[in-house]
Amino acid sequence: MIDNLLKFRKIIIYLIIISLFVYFYNNGPYSNYEINRISEINYKLDTKDYYLNKVQHAANSEKQKIKQEFVVRKNNTLSSILNKAKVKTPSILLKKGKKNCFYIIQIKDVISITKVNGELLYISKKNKNIECIYNAKDSSLKIINNKKIDGANIDFMELVFFNKISNSFYNSALASGLTPNEIMSIADIFGWDVDFTQDIRKNDSFGIVVKRIYEGKKHIKSIVKYALFKNKKKVHEAYNFKEVYYDSRGYPLRKQFLRAPIDFYRISSHFNRKRLHPIFKTVRPHLGTDYAAPKGTPIYSTGDGTIIFKGRKGGYGKTIIIKHGNIYTTLYAHMSKYKKGMHVGKKVKQKQIIGYVGSTGYSTGPHLHYEFRVRGKHKDVMKVKFKKGKKLNSKSIIKMKENHKLNETIYLWLRNNYSI
Repeated sequence: MIDNLLKFRKIIIYLIIISLFVYFYNNGPYSNYEINRISEINYKLDTKDYYLNKVQHAANSEKQKIKQEFVVRKNNTLSSILNKAKVKTPSILLKKGKKNCFYIIQIKDVISITKVNGELLYISKKNKNIECIYNAKDSSLKIINNKKIDGANIDFMELVFFNKISNSFYNSALASGLTPNEIMSIADIFGWDVDFTQDIRKNDSFGIVVKRIYEGKKHIKSIVKYALFKNKKKVHEAYNFKEVYYDSRGYPLRKQFLRAPIDFYRISSHFNRKRLHPIFKTVRPHLGTDYAAPKGTPIYSTGDGTIIFKGRKGGYGKTIIIKHGNIYTTLYAHMSKYKKGMHVGKKVKQKQIIGYVGSTGYSTGPHLHYEFRVRGKHKDVMKVKFKKGKKLNSKSIIKMKENHKLNETIYLWLRNNYSI
């Protein structure tokens, strides 16, 4: 009896324990394993959906933004280019004005059109140094200067060079430390007043102040700030003001014509109405000036003008004739070849290369025969006086002198030592 009672009590206790276990298990938290496992599954699903959405969004954005580029060719206009991109030309880009950098486009400019969702966002025009941007949102224009010289890696040095001429200006200038390009700049500056093929004399002298620009250790550019040149007891000075050279009174050194059409070579025959012809051995007028120079030496137009003749012309051989306004013409003969692009009707600038020295036609050797005519009559170019350019106003002269004030002591030293 007692044994049966004990068994019954044990069964009741077991049932209570099992009931409590079931109760707490069904109403309690998951085990740590189950929590971690479920959490891991949920994390992976969320992450996958997140990145799928990101990828899809990026793909859609890429489809919505379109950029087209066109290189300007001959006879293109801005409107014709924008029509290709199915863009109506904004009216602001058609208005003439200093602020409209789209009004003039040039061959090889790059025109870019950017759209988003089919709507115009930007139009840009780029060349080597300048980028012009039109923003369609507010119809604004912006100019960005992309020049390589940005000051980050650029150094400047101002140097002084001077010498007396012993045999030739070129050799004496090299000996002073000037580079070939700087020497050519001096010839350009004084080329209207000094004929470097004939006028140079022993004991002529010069003094130059040059600003050299370096990118790192590389010399990339030179600017002549001031130059003094004593030639046949006459002293010439040149002040750089806004990239143009003036004398101390404010007159530009640039004249209507250069004194010579080539650089640094001797005159082999002068203007002479009674010269004995070297080939025919008869007295014939020589109505020009001959410059002896190696074959291939560049020939320059001595003034701004228009080519009115190009071709073979009897004893002149390969010849170009240029008309300068209504009064003057110049002739260049015995060329070996013409500069590419020269043709009748082409406008040329002073100091622009038009051809190269040769010996075509009646010629005993390579040289340039140069003629200068006034209203059709031949003149000795060595005796022609050319007009001076327009003088600076008084305010500009004061500003020019202020720009050079810091170097005036150097200029004075050069004058005292190389102009006497």
